[in-house]
Amino acid sequence: MSAFRLVLAGAAVITLALAWLLVQGLALETTPPALAVLIVALFCINTALLAVSALTALAGMRAAPRDSASGEAAPGRCAVLWLICGEPPEPLAARIADFLHERDATGQARDCDVFVLSDSDAKGRARERDALAPLGARITYRNRCTPEGRKPGNLQDWLKRWGANYETMLVLDADSGFSAGRLAGMRAQMADEPSLGLIQTAIRLRPGASRFARMQSLSARLAGPVFARGLARLSGDAGNYWGHNALIRVAAFASVTPLPALPGRAPMGGQVLSHDFIEAARLRARGWGVRISPSSRASFEDAPETIAAHLRRARRWAQGNLQHLRLVLARGLHPISRLHLALGIASYLSAPIWLALVLLTGSGAVHATVGVVWSLVGVLALLLAPKLSGVLARRAALRRPARRRVLLRALLAELGLTTLFAPLGMLRRSGFVAAVLAGRSAGWVPSGQRVAADSALAGRGARWGGAALVAAVAAPQAVIVGPGPALLAGLLVLPVALPLLAAPVLWRWFDAPTRADAVERYYDTSTRRFLALGGSGAALAIHRPLWAEGVTSPEMAARHVNALIARAAEEALGAPPDRVTDLGCGVGGTVLDLAARWPEASFSGITISAAQVEMAERHAATRGLSGRCRFLRSDFTLPMTLPRADLVVAVESHVHAPDATRFLQAARRHLRPGGALIVVDDMLAAPEGTLSRAEAARLSALRRGWRLGHVPDMDGLVATARAAGFTLQAEADLTGMLRLDRLRDRALRWAGPLADRVGLARVALFGNMIGGNALTEGYRAGQMRYRMLVLRAAEPAAAPAPREAVA
Repeated sequence: MSAFRLVLAGAAVITLALAWLLVQGLALETTPPALAVLIVALFCINTALLAVSALTALAGMRAAPRDSASGEAAPGRCAVLWLICGEPPEPLAARIADFLHERDATGQARDCDVFVLSDSDAKGRARERDALAPLGARITYRNRCTPEGRKPGNLQDWLKRWGANYETMLVLDADSGFSAGRLAGMRAQMADEPSLGLIQTAIRLRPGASRFARMQSLSARLAGPVFARGLARLSGDAGNYWGHNALIRVAAFASVTPLPALPGRAPMGGQVLSHDFIEAARLRARGWGVRISPSSRASFEDAPETIAAHLRRARRWAQGNLQHLRLVLARGLHPISRLHLALGIASYLSAPIWLALVLLTGSGAVHATVGVVWSLVGVLALLLAPKLSGVLARRAALRRPARRRVLLRALLAELGLTTLFAPLGMLRRSGFVAAVLAGRSAGWVPSGQRVAADSALAGRGARWGGAALVAAVAAPQAVIVGPGPALLAGLLVLPVALPLLAAPVLWRWFDAPTRADAVERYYDTSTRRFLALGGSGAALAIHRPLWAEGVTSPEMAARHVNALIARAAEEALGAPPDRVTDLGCGVGGTVLDLAARWPEASFSGITISAAQVEMAERHAATRGLSGRCRFLRSDFTLPMTLPRADLVVAVESHVHAPDATRFLQAARRHLRPGGALIVVDDMLAAPEGTLSRAEAARLSALRRGWRLGHVPDMDGLVATARAAGFTLQAEADLTGMLRLDRLRDRALRWAGPLADRVGLARVALFGNMIGGNALTEGYRAGQMRYRMLVLRAAEPAAAPAPREAVA
């Protein structure tokens, strides 16, 4: 039996079993038969949706096979299409520049062209041209004077003007990120399979600034991978299309588009708003394969930062998915294509169904006994199944206590956040469905056009909805039975009503930026003080100065590590690098110094501190280096779409990673095969397990004060690096260049321990004192060494040369 039939059969069994438990828990003798039938039918609809989702996630717990291609067939010409309509163009320009660099490095420049297809107004058009100007003739920019037909019309215009010149097109939204390396593999796969019409990649959400964006990202990271793998396994060659981050065969797409308008007036008629699902279904109906690639590697997009932005998009999707009610039974569609459409429809109808179930049971219209709780436990298990599957699928992480704790904290945080937001989402989605059924059309508002929304006002509307919900369940009980049962009914719906009653506060709380993590707070608070003290500010350095022979000033000492890095990099690589990435770049001191030494190279600096990014960008602009040096705020251990670098540098930053393995894995992702990684940092002179009690206490104070994730010894770090695919090229002990007898060091000998004893380590100023004194004392005792390691990433095995395409 196919995976599709197994999931449907399993969902049917689960639904019937839970429906039977629900019937057993209803007081049928006192419930009107029509209402009993209604509540069981509504319950079955939503339970079936949850069961399909849960079983899909369970099917995805097994690792998916890697996408592969023989490479025997030469891929045809490819167009990379970034579609923009009012979004900020500056981030897009940076993403395109990175993509072009990687495209050239992967040998695709001759047959892969980049287009920016704009539907922005005149003001947006001028801003886009300014932002994209540095890319010159390396891209094609087109703005439609009369942007008819929304996004589908934008694509149709490109198909008519340029489509005949290309075999495939990679469709991306303005906030999409995609790597040229991933594209090369997908192009080869499509060349190998002439019947394959579309490859939709899973998409990873970039970390956002607000709590709401973080909630979405956390949910996607927990359950997204298993659900994508399960959906790919379930769908086979009848997958789905999500509108972007997908490679499409141009001829196939042109054969099924443009979509005809639905008969009648909007919202149920007119142009299909959720066109992507229908395009995928029509492709499959024409015999083309539509495949989901479940890996989200190098495929990104932004999550909505605010609830208002999320709801604006959800309103459009509600109308688009409900339009599918008129298409789900269309002739010729593949059964799995119908399932995709049905799941989309049910995802919006489920909100008013849950609301109706709450009202029917809470108001006493349907009488239930204690036995109904077992059906609710079953529903709860189905809700938790995708999240738990996502956690359990991470077997390697679960075997390590530290990673296991992180996963469990993430799971609890995600459950807490989604539980708070779920009632508000249910209420608003119910309103969207009611609006569509009442004949009110949302139209199409581009994501780049900001719609003013007073979040406090919107929260007040949800609060009135919560009050109405309590009244709706309590009032009938008060009139028919009395105040006691009415109070009980109100209490029973509080898990749903309470977040609604608190919606004005919750709305603002979700939209607010998240509290920075410990490392981010530490550097946001301390960076300016670091630059002001010690004489290193002129060099933009917040690392330790090195007093080598011939160094005569604090500024020279602060810059000396950059000279060592430059010399080591050129010796390791045989030439200056073309591209450099600094992991933990601070305010850009090393990046800007190396940029002056290597005028042909491009640089990226990554730091978790927003304050440091702002300062680094300002200093780059002052030196006229903004075109070659870009700075990003991110946790450098997270996946990114930056082009791979020839040189990756980490100066006193790798110790902020949770452990050496996580750091080295991140560095390997940023580094091209054969590239060099240079680490300059404090390291233990001997393995941590051999430390005395006093040394262990000193190390603990260092980690606590400076917010360090780990402090390795050199031999342990090198061994871990070898396991991660690196070889040690060179190493140097720089400890002799440190000065440990400065006035500030002597002052810290009493200030640091005093601050630690009174529990001030959490305050950045005192934490710096505590960590600084522990480190200095460690050097004095011979416990610590300041080292530079030069590591090389392994070269891949030689691959057979691709066949020449026959003209």
